[in-house]
This record gives sequence, structure tokens and C-alpha cells, in this order.
Amino acid sequence: MKSYLTTFVLIVFAIFAFSKSSYAGAHSSKGTTLILGAVPWEMTAVLDEVTEKEPGILHNIPYTQGKLYGMPVIVALTGVSKTNTGMVTGALIAAFDPTRVVFSGTGARVKPEIKAGSVFIIEETTFHDSGNLTEDGMEIRPVIGPTPNLRREPVFKPDPTLFALATQVASSYVPSEPIQVDNLTYNTVVSPGTIVTGDLFSVNQWKYDEIMTKFRTDLFAMETAALGQVCTFMEVPWIAFRGGSDLMQAGDATDDYKRYGPIAARQAALFTLSFLKALSEIH
Repeated sequence: MKSYLTTFVLIVFAIFAFSKSSYAGAHSSKGTTLILGAVPWEMTAVLDEVTEKEPGILHNIPYTQGKLYGMPVIVALTGVSKTNTGMVTGALIAAFDPTRVVFSGTGARVKPEIKAGSVFIIEETTFHDSGNLTEDGMEIRPVIGPTPNLRREPVFKPDPTLFALATQVASSYVPSEPIQVDNLTYNTVVSPGTIVTGDLFSVNQWKYDEIMTKFRTDLFAMETAALGQVCTFMEVPWIAFRGGSDLMQAGDATDDYKRYGPIAARQAALFTLSFLKALSEIH
């Protein structure tokens, strides 16, 4: 009887161990790259290349799990704004424990000499609307919390190793297709750059002048600094690529964004794919 009981216990233990192992294997995210964009057209080219796709939903956040160049990936949209980006990025990091986060998207061009579809490897990002609004403009203040007594400067930089790989890929990058817009045809240029983040899609003349004079920046958007803050706090390596879309100007930019946004999104995504292919070859 004792031997039967021992055998039964061993069988139950083995079944439990196998089930636990199988569950962990099915849901393991070791080595996973989390790929994010804000709006659908920023992820279209990426999702076209993903294989073994499995859709999922986490806390009402849709995502796609699959393989890209043999690497496990999770692809999702943050939606626009700092809050959406922080919420989605934090939730997916907590659930899947990715090895790295890669963002691909667009941003308004701050400088007129930047052509539509130019791609920037973001080397620094900050908030343009965090702090005190004084008679002299924005006084940028440190980010407070959630760790007690910890203040962080609102300037975030990507992982140095990922940034180095991105610049290496850029040095020999040959675009797979030209940009055709405004009766012009040209190839994108990929270079390091900076971006400011805030919850403003369009700006008035006062804000336009402030961003032009106070911030050393190339692009203007609504997500990157929030992504950098979340990844920095949660200690997950991150990098972001942004294509220049509409030219930042006072007034409603909706029509210009609809015109230049898809072009910028596709160019950023194509470079992101080249970066991810290079990453797959060393991991």
C-alpha cells in the first residue's frame, strides 16, 4: 500500500511539474522584444513581417505575439498621449518582462530644413510641458515619484548598446524605396536626433516660438519621453525611431499630418525592421 501511495504521489508531482513547465514555456517572454507604435499606420510594415501571429488582449490592450527574424516579439499600439503611452508600456512590461522595448513612429518636424520622411534615432527626449508655466515660459521641473524622495530630471536617453547598434545600421542603410511627395522624389536620411514630448497635437504661436528657441530639438510628438520615463524607471533597455511628418507650425496640423504622417511612419518602420534584423543576427 505504501508503495502504491508513493507511486501515486510521484505521478501527481510529475503531472504538476510538467503542467507548470508547459505553462511557463507557453508564456515565457525571455528574449522578447516589445515593439510599440502610437497609431496603426506606424506598425503596419512591422506587422507585415511578423510570423506565427497570435493576437491577445491584456487589460483591454490588444497586442500581437509572434516571431520576427526568428526573435520572439510582441507588437502593440500605445495610442496617443503621455498617459496612454505610460499605461500601455508599463502594463506590457509588467506582464511579459521583455528584454528590450523598441518604438517606431512619427513626429512633427521642428526645423524647416528637415524633409518629410527623414528618420531620427532618438538620442534624447524630454517633456516640453512638465513644470511651472511662468510669464517667461515653461520652467521644466524634475519628475517626482513614485519612489519616495526620488526626483528624476525629465530627460531620458536610450540604451547605449541599442543606440550604438542603430547608428551602425544607419551608417550602411540603403532605403528599400524612395519617398515621393510634393512632386519630389528622394531617399530618407537616418541620423541621431532629439524630440520633445507633450500632450499638444497643435500649438499656438507662443508655444511654437518657445519650442523653437528654448529646446534643442528636431521633432515634436506626444509619446517618446513617457516611454523613456517608464522604461528607465522599470530598468528595461529602450530605443525609439521617429520619422518627420508635418512641419510644426501654429494652428491646426491635422491635414498636414494626414498627408505626411503615413510617409514618415513607413520610413521609420522600414528602418526599424533593418535595425531588428541586425539585432536578430547578434542574439
